[in-house]
Amino acid sequence: MHCSTHAVLITASAERVFEVVSDPARLPLWAVHFCSSVRADGGALWATTPRGEVRFAMRTDRALGVVDFGHLGADGAWRYSPTRVMPVEGGAVFLYTFFRRPGISDERFEAMKREMEEELALLKRLVEGQAVEPVSAGPMHSLARDGLARPAWRERLEAARRRDAEDPLAGLRGRFHRPAGPDGAEAAYFCGNGLGLLSTDAREALAGTLDQWRDLGFRAYFEATPRWLDVDELVARRLAPIVGAAPEEVAAMGSVTANLHLLLRSFYRPTPERHAILLEPDAFPTDRYAVASQARLAGYDPAVSLREISVPAGQSHATTEDVVAYIAAHGHEIALVLLGGVNHFSGQAYDLERITRAAHAAGCLIGADLAHAIGNVALRLHDWDVDFAVWCHYKYLNADPGGVAGIFVHERHGRDTRLPRLAGWWGQRRETRLAMPDDFEPEVGAWGFRQSGPPIVSIAALGGALQVFEEAGAERLFVKREALVAELLAHADGLPRDRVEVITPRGSRGGQLSLRVRGESAAEISRRLWSHGVLVGTRGPDVVRIAVAPLYNSYEDVCRLGHALERVMVDDNG
Repeated sequence: MHCSTHAVLITASAERVFEVVSDPARLPLWAVHFCSSVRADGGALWATTPRGEVRFAMRTDRALGVVDFGHLGADGAWRYSPTRVMPVEGGAVFLYTFFRRPGISDERFEAMKREMEEELALLKRLVEGQAVEPVSAGPMHSLARDGLARPAWRERLEAARRRDAEDPLAGLRGRFHRPAGPDGAEAAYFCGNGLGLLSTDAREALAGTLDQWRDLGFRAYFEATPRWLDVDELVARRLAPIVGAAPEEVAAMGSVTANLHLLLRSFYRPTPERHAILLEPDAFPTDRYAVASQARLAGYDPAVSLREISVPAGQSHATTEDVVAYIAAHGHEIALVLLGGVNHFSGQAYDLERITRAAHAAGCLIGADLAHAIGNVALRLHDWDVDFAVWCHYKYLNADPGGVAGIFVHERHGRDTRLPRLAGWWGQRRETRLAMPDDFEPEVGAWGFRQSGPPIVSIAALGGALQVFEEAGAERLFVKREALVAELLAHADGLPRDRVEVITPRGSRGGQLSLRVRGESAAEISRRLWSHGVLVGTRGPDVVRIAVAPLYNSYEDVCRLGHALERVMVDDNG
């Protein structure tokens, strides 16, 4: 078996060289032909390599300067490459030996030697802190490249990687398919408020359901595991704790807008004296369209009946206090309050509990559009006494785009058979549903508002997506979300105030930060961030929206975003 040994003289102490080469978090900074990123999962280390994720290990002896690198081969055997850090006059020598495995051609072995020389050159620059351009060596994101030349960013990147290595949720990131950026390196994805990433769990659940369809056909409704007849109720029981509800108060059905129309027909009960519907500022368009059309259907002019909280002068958003004050002053005119749990534009999270108390005290019913809140902020709909709510699952819960949505109906309404509703056969009592009687007898709770049979494939994707969310646990996710947003705010606060303003209120928000940008359009800023492998969203001409998703976003992702913002907003000077 042939081997090849390579050496590099580094003008730094042997202790410093050992510190760098024995740190797995620093490995992607110099071993660029081996990996582009590293993550820790319990006691195991995983590297993202050109062949996919590979488990690796390091055997170290500080006294002897030994750092042996090993990776787990496809045959289940560990393969190690021995290295040694040796002190010499003027610095230290790093020796690296790798072996030619069976099946490696002469051409590939010579290429491996060249790659090793390039990596050792990068290591020398990294340890010595020389401000020179790195060797181009396969996919490497812009921060990793810049960090080799700019010590301040190198230190930030190393600190982020250390936090990732210590993060108890870091292993979950590997269960998501993450897109590549324009440089070929893995992108930093901050668009989870528009569409979450596909998880391996959701993909496997989809494949399993398609197999059931193939193998069982119609029999799958009765013989699949679980039976297709039951899947929507099973997933509703899993959703209930996420929104803080009893199982019977939640149903998986329809789409956000269709569900909103269905529930408005039940809960919007205008009278000549009380016919207004109150919305927050910058309400999501579907909410505005839906309530305006429902007002028209009831015989009222939306120009009169549709009310919107005003944003006070000098503020970027209306506060919970503003909403409560408006209800106190005009509640006698309001039939229904409809709020987004988290505003899609500003990222503000409203205090639904307090607003619900104010609405009920004024004799108003209250509903919520939780599309940007579910999976993003803590919800306790039952305890808060919210009357109804709608949401989708493809943002922070990472289900299929445009897939099955959800509703909440408080139990006091769900058990009221006198409540008018637009009935459908799937809302019929399960004991008689398949007998298809002429008379409609609703199932108890939100289940009695269902209309059609469940969309089986979409329900499967949602069920798979919930698996990783449930494993992480909402409380741990919210703790990590706060830590990631704190890092992001620190980067944003370092940007020029004349170019960037954080318009998201700091004390009442979820994982979204909205930045108002000046000097260039939001679309242009987004395009230039993407050139650095960072994907963000926009709203209107001047707002960049950044959504932190703790299931798959890392501290390194946030560091990359901060670096890209600085390059775009400061270094390039617009």
